[in-house]
Amino acid sequence: MGTVVVVRSVPMLLLILMFSLQLCKAETNMSSILITGSSRGIGLEFVKQLLGHANPPAILIATCRNPDKATELQALAKNNANLHILKLDVLDFDSYDSVVNKTRDIVGNKGLNVLINNAGIHRGMKNSLSLVTAKDLTDVYLTNTAAPILLIKAMRPLLKQAADVNNSAPMGLSRAAIINISSQLGSLTNNNNGGWYEYRESKAALNMAARSLSVELGPEGILVLSVHPGWVQTDMGTSAADLKVHDSVQNMLNVFYNLKPENHGTFVQWDGKPLPW
Repeated sequence: MGTVVVVRSVPMLLLILMFSLQLCKAETNMSSILITGSSRGIGLEFVKQLLGHANPPAILIATCRNPDKATELQALAKNNANLHILKLDVLDFDSYDSVVNKTRDIVGNKGLNVLINNAGIHRGMKNSLSLVTAKDLTDVYLTNTAAPILLIKAMRPLLKQAADVNNSAPMGLSRAAIINISSQLGSLTNNNNGGWYEYRESKAALNMAARSLSVELGPEGILVLSVHPGWVQTDMGTSAADLKVHDSVQNMLNVFYNLKPENHGTFVQWDGKPLPW
């Protein structure tokens, strides 16, 4: 008799397990994601790994300054119907409304689930104050700080729309999220070596903006996260960096797909370890 009960219970246990797994999968699904600076480095790797992810976004929008020259992106788009390429020079602030309208045409009435502000620049390792110039300070700040803030402002209606459409989901990728690719060089606490004047200041300012954004956008259901990708082997990080771009992005995506409401307004590195502001 006991054996019969066990045999009958196994299918039921399997059904419960399968249903639970489906629920977990649904919680990490996202409808759409937009990434800036997607033609190379970390941005391009995000695109590649998201397309191959077990739970890829239904819509992946990759932006870059020169789509016609983005050969790898174009090749990926030919084989992936969910990949859309949009032209966006983050310093062309007057083009933002057009980019928002094109994004709206792609995502429809579901809104935009995730915005990853990845585009960024630096002007070398300026270890001496005597090397700093007004142009470098201004150029780096405009790209690394002003552009993400203004793009978030422009995309806010689409992010809020996604948050409203998915209001039964907890804060995270399944609802609405803004992820700013920052740097530990922007941490005031961790600055023991100085230098990198333009870059440090731009990322510290971006982190401050993220904190303010988390206060203002949190009530709208939009999660805000600042992420340090590590010292990565890209054109910006150089081959001397200690972290391969594939490993950095793989770890960051693992963090992103497991975001919870308590991650809102925090600063973490590529593997999810908290960083001091």
